[in-house]
Amino acid sequence: MDSETSRAGIEGRILELGDRLVEVEAPAHFTGARVEAWVDWAGGRTDLADAILEAAHEISASAQTKGLTPDLKTRTTFRGHLAEAMLLGHVALSPAAPTLKVLEPGDEALERVTAAHRGREAAQAAAALTSGRLQAVMDAVLRCEGDAEACADLTRNASLARAADAARAAGAADATILDAIALARAGETAWLCSAPPPAPATPLVAPGATGAALARAAWTTGRVVAARDGGRASAIAEAAALPAAGVELMAFWRDGAFDEAAFEATVRLAATALAALHDGPVRLGLAGLGDWLAAHGFDYDSDAARQAARNLFQAAHDATGELDLDLRVALLQDPELALRLGARTDAAPWDGPVAVAETSDGEAVRVLSEAAILALHAVGADQAQVQGLLLGHRHFADAPGVNAQTLAARGFTSLEIEAAQAELPFVRSLAHAFAPHIVGEGFLRDVLGATPEQIADPALDVLTLAGFAAADVAAAEAFILGGDTLAGAAALTDDQRAVLRTAAEVPLAAQAAMLAALAPVLDAPPVLEIALPWSATIADVEQALATGDIAIRPRREGPPSAAALAIPAVADLPARVQTQQPEPEPRERVVERIVERDRTRRKLPDRRKGYIQKASVGGHKVYLHTGEYDDGELGEIFIDMHKEGAAFRSLMNNFAIAVSLGLQHGVPLDEFVDAFVFTRFEPAGEVKGNDTVKSATSILDYIFRELGISYLGRNELASADPGELNADGLGRGKADAAEAGLTTEPEPQPASRFISRGFARGAAPDNLVFLPTAGRPPGSAAMASAEVCAACGDIAVVRKGQALICETCGARAGRFPEAPTG
Repeated sequence: MDSETSRAGIEGRILELGDRLVEVEAPAHFTGARVEAWVDWAGGRTDLADAILEAAHEISASAQTKGLTPDLKTRTTFRGHLAEAMLLGHVALSPAAPTLKVLEPGDEALERVTAAHRGREAAQAAAALTSGRLQAVMDAVLRCEGDAEACADLTRNASLARAADAARAAGAADATILDAIALARAGETAWLCSAPPPAPATPLVAPGATGAALARAAWTTGRVVAARDGGRASAIAEAAALPAAGVELMAFWRDGAFDEAAFEATVRLAATALAALHDGPVRLGLAGLGDWLAAHGFDYDSDAARQAARNLFQAAHDATGELDLDLRVALLQDPELALRLGARTDAAPWDGPVAVAETSDGEAVRVLSEAAILALHAVGADQAQVQGLLLGHRHFADAPGVNAQTLAARGFTSLEIEAAQAELPFVRSLAHAFAPHIVGEGFLRDVLGATPEQIADPALDVLTLAGFAAADVAAAEAFILGGDTLAGAAALTDDQRAVLRTAAEVPLAAQAAMLAALAPVLDAPPVLEIALPWSATIADVEQALATGDIAIRPRREGPPSAAALAIPAVADLPARVQTQQPEPEPRERVVERIVERDRTRRKLPDRRKGYIQKASVGGHKVYLHTGEYDDGELGEIFIDMHKEGAAFRSLMNNFAIAVSLGLQHGVPLDEFVDAFVFTRFEPAGEVKGNDTVKSATSILDYIFRELGISYLGRNELASADPGELNADGLGRGKADAAEAGLTTEPEPQPASRFISRGFARGAAPDNLVFLPTAGRPPGSAAMASAEVCAACGDIAVVRKGQALICETCGARAGRFPEAPTG
């Protein structure tokens, strides 16, 4: 085959390979997944025709060296046929694989496999969590500004202490936490850690194993092949490591019949190519047996099908008998090889009559497969009728329930109906054809009356919103889009339906019977792979292992992407039922409760309280406004710096919004305080107008010191000794009062100084006051029984003789009631 001839049927297409888009030259009939598999085989080369031609040249040269092609003419013919077969996807080659491990007999080896798998999974999960916590330890040291010793001291760096406690809770050893602190002090910024690699997918062959240990290991790992005895286990392990070639069976249909001569010639071609590349034994497999049987009109679960399959593999044996090769005909468990051939290589039933083809622009479209068309002809079924049942009529005309008339009656115009009609070849449900982005937001809002929340919901079912019943939609879908199976199709006989069954409808016993029938003509014991749903139990695995007298590998599918535990909060759990037990001895215990906050936004009330603090930092005025929830928890902040530049002022405003959103989504104020105190940038310096914070290293340092003191009681953030803070709650302390020439003695404070008249809307009476503790010392015996004075409001009315007199203002409150006599 020359270079020009090899280009026949080759087209360029754009594919996404990894994280990049590339143009690939590949056969036009290959699907995108098949092209990617061939590109991987070619080492990333995107011109597959050149890669295959080059491989054919190398293989033919090696064949001549080994005497497999004795003369130039034979070599040239061999090279051309091999290049053509590979370009068409009729033949594919696979290199040798690692030898499978055969486990020691007995339950102990299986238990070790289970334990090692679980340990690896636990290590992977723990590595990610612990690594994140140790990075937080390093960040707590790196973010700290000040004395290096203090920043690395758990007792003086609160953020570091919390991060270290979280790392310990995640399982990190104290020595590892100290390592993280030491690295941060040395200037390192990242905690480098990689999780252990996932468990390998290579099978493990277990000879003669049965029972709970086998089922548990198979259920946990999906890697265990249960062989009936040690001899078969060794043969399976040895054969799985050999280089292999696959031949695609459906490639040899000519004019409605199977071309046996072309099949046998291609088998010899593939065997010769394997022998040219590798010394020693090699394997040969056949791909697409299920499609081949259906195309002949055989029911997979029938003696006729099993005999035909056996004859086919025997023919492959006979075709290579004249070649002096150590060739072993076998079933292949090689997903990559199967993908390059476009068919399964394990003698499984066909996937069904429906295949997926790709349009020139990469859209996936459901079509009848070549094998299905041949099968319908073989069983005498009406192709048009079956096509309607499987693929649907793909138009709304005459559809039951949902059609042009019923759609128009509910407000759909020709614009929406035509847009949905154009989507029918590419969707599997009418809900997708009438998706919101197809019919348009304006139609949903103006005609169907959808709310903004409904329009924003990607799962919105437009037909349900329009008032169509579920039964009507289901009937229309069956007519317009078809179904996945012909089970129950009244237009077919029982025998016809049996031939056209999909793999999901064929029982496991039928697959086991097929492999048992093939075993005598195979050179390696067949292995039945059984795919179970992720929800399968160990009992389901035990039942699968009991299928037939052949080697079996049961595997569960991976967990669904949406798998997640909905763990209720501890407070929502019902109380544990207490039984009558002897009263235990009381003992002290420490209980730790982890509270997971909801990630939804907790909105502030429309009318809320808070305070405004005016101050200046380094000569720059700062106004801090706070907003609180009804329980007093901080929910928002505003930062105003009116005389600063527009850029800095806007930056601070948006920073305040970001902090407010964090607070409303459950981020503790503690986290913000620890993150931003001690940050250093201009303006900085002396703070005026605040009674507790006298200096700050930046605007953010000042703001979060103030919030930490006011809302968290973090008095250690104050500039003065926390024990000497005497703030009165209005931004004035003893020092400020003394500078203003005011008395520092306590005096009654009207409630209006603490409660906003506008916020209370007059609910607080005008004569409400906050009472000081004046007069005699609070601890005196007289003051212990003092009452409130109606004249001055002080708690200073005491008994003097028979009278009640206020110690503060001297007002006489009346006579003390005389004690009863007698």
